[in-house]
Amino acid sequence: MTSEPSLGRRRVLQLGALAGLASTVTTVTSVASATAAAAPGVRVTDLGPGVMNFSLAAGIPVGDRVYVASRNIDPMRIVGYDLTTDKVTSVTAGPGISTQLLVADPEGRYLYAAVDERGQSAPGFIRLDLSQPDAPKEDLASIPGLSPYAIAMAPDGVLYFGGLEKAPTLRRYDAATGDLSTIAGPDPNAPMIRSLLATEDRVYVGTGASLGATPTSTKAGLFVLDRASGEYTSILPPEFADAVEVRDIALDGNSLYVCSTTASGAAVAVLDVTQPGEYRLLQSNRPFLRLPRFAEGKVYFNGGGLIELSLDTGAFREITVAGSPFGEIWGLWVRGGKLMVVSAFGLVFEVDPADSTARIHDLVAGGAPTGPQLAMSVAAGANGVYVGGTNSVMYHDLRTGAQTRILAPSEAKDVLIRDRTAYFAQYNAIGILAYNPRLDGQWPRLKAPFPAEQNRPHQIVWDDCHELALIGLQSDTESGGSLLTFDPRTSATTAAINPIDDVQMVRAVTAHDGVAYLGGQSVGNGGGTVVAWDPVRRKELWRLTPQSKPTGVTGLAVLGGHLYVMCHRGDFFVVELRTRRIIHSANHGPVVPNYGTLLVSRGRVYATSSRAFFRFDPKTFARTDLVTLNAEWYGIPRSAVDERGQFYAIQGRNLIRIQVDD
Repeated sequence: MTSEPSLGRRRVLQLGALAGLASTVTTVTSVASATAAAAPGVRVTDLGPGVMNFSLAAGIPVGDRVYVASRNIDPMRIVGYDLTTDKVTSVTAGPGISTQLLVADPEGRYLYAAVDERGQSAPGFIRLDLSQPDAPKEDLASIPGLSPYAIAMAPDGVLYFGGLEKAPTLRRYDAATGDLSTIAGPDPNAPMIRSLLATEDRVYVGTGASLGATPTSTKAGLFVLDRASGEYTSILPPEFADAVEVRDIALDGNSLYVCSTTASGAAVAVLDVTQPGEYRLLQSNRPFLRLPRFAEGKVYFNGGGLIELSLDTGAFREITVAGSPFGEIWGLWVRGGKLMVVSAFGLVFEVDPADSTARIHDLVAGGAPTGPQLAMSVAAGANGVYVGGTNSVMYHDLRTGAQTRILAPSEAKDVLIRDRTAYFAQYNAIGILAYNPRLDGQWPRLKAPFPAEQNRPHQIVWDDCHELALIGLQSDTESGGSLLTFDPRTSATTAAINPIDDVQMVRAVTAHDGVAYLGGQSVGNGGGTVVAWDPVRRKELWRLTPQSKPTGVTGLAVLGGHLYVMCHRGDFFVVELRTRRIIHSANHGPVVPNYGTLLVSRGRVYATSSRAFFRFDPKTFARTDLVTLNAEWYGIPRSAVDERGQFYAIQGRNLIRIQVDD
């Protein structure tokens, strides 16, 4: 994987300053109101939204317009943008915070969306009337219990969708009658319906998942549903039998393109729909392939970049645009001989595949609304605070009050500041990005990739003894996780795969006196093992599981010869390191409803949850609540402390500074 190309100051300002989203914006700070409850001797200053952005997670064409669904701003907006005028034509508020699923009917009259209903009361199955100037929303049905991941429109206007749920079900909506019905899925043990394609007489269903799988889940599946008889037939190529999922499906004439993976990387099987047993397998070295689109003997994909496949030679190549990274690609189609690429940065690239030049349509410049995002991470130091969001990180300069919007693809799950450089632990399988605010006008630089299959970072911390960064990771596809070491001087890395076991991710990490302490958690909130680990020799020193009914470890800290352990939903333990004996236990569930994290400052251990910021007495380990947060996090709730001992946390969606007198 190569480093992201840097952009000059002019290009960053073009992307950041348009429509009020300035690259440097002065924010007025104020002392938080009395509604932000704080203990005596604690002062809270509101620094404004932690991260402002317009990002998206879906993009499809309807005529000369593109419709996108915003991501991680409240409420979600479905935005129409005219590619001929470069203007936003409609902004429609929807339920939830995002969706990956937009599809239009054959006439282009209605735009349908399926949205995860968790945490909201509004129906998740909706449509927009595109014949009306403001594209009003119509609620069609509630779909509780479903996390939608796949949607397809048949030529006759019948819609199919599905996703992640127990015994995944295919849903069928007939616009002519308004009837929403269900069809039993092809495999009750599949984690989800991952991809769909509907024709006049068939529905092709791809199953499997990188998320939501259990030990009894089946792997990738590919089925064809006869719409008349309701019968399924399996047509999965045997080369995909061990794959995690069928990621995408597309049809070009009688050729069915099936995107999945082999041991060598992502591959596409080209099946003859009249004889599915006859196919051609084309192997790439990409991490995934999706959104196959067709033009003049070539197939184009999102493969963690814009990928071209020559059907004549079977060769894959990546198309890049000089000075303008795509970031995450959420839409792809062919228009007038050009490739239309929808970027999560809120951009639509119009790419000429012959010479890799592009015209860029900026949705924010055309009127797409920005908003405060749910936070992913927070870090403080070197006179600044970083707040990670979706496809951006906001840098708050504490000296001037200015803010810089850093365009970082996907999600910065955690951030470490060292020698004035910020290191982003970047999901999904991106790696460690570096950003130095003194290098004004640059994108973050890729310093090191993550190990294969170790795609989801959780925490990055500094090991003073070995002068290394330590990163705890999770494998969404293989289960388990890893500990990665990273040397900022050389960018060298080492990886210990499954240092806890082959089920538990490394959810929490701390380092003290050359020992790394790893906190484990499994998918579904189990596990809960603590491992003392030598990060240089990559060797276990000892382990323990403090909980009798484990929920997973989410926070670790060392102070005064004691290891502090915070668990999911508030179980709390103090371990004497000399004897490895638990000397204190309590439950702090009232202030830790889910995840709680820990840090050390000024001789005390401080804790953060979505609900509160609090600390522990170093002798009695009693809890003192300091600030009520009621924070809106997308990631794991954290706080940060700078060199002056001032704390920074998220309250609502705003960044706050917390000053504690003693």
